[in-house]
Amino acid sequence: MMGFKRLIAWLLVAAGICIVAFSSRIVFPGLEIVLGIEALVGKQSVVYLPDGGYIYTNPGAIIGWISGVAGVGVLISAIGIALLVRACRRRAV
Repeated sequence: MMGFKRLIAWLLVAAGICIVAFSSRIVFPGLEIVLGIEALVGKQSVVYLPDGGYIYTNPGAIIGWISGVAGVGVLISAIGIALLVRACRRRAV
């Protein structure tokens, strides 16, 4: 049973690292498609172009979303590391 817990811990660490590494891709275009650009940066910060495209003008909101997603990745990795440390302490005792 201990091997299964260690596997889960390592999977959490790997998943968290992947979330941190791809946080900008998760937000843009990932959450941009799911939630909509206006929900991410604010309706007043979206300028629509005549060709159908748009420009978002709120870099603070963009940084906030990317940092939030990366923070979730760090938290998931930290939980995995804590589980690994706990499993190693149990083996040593």
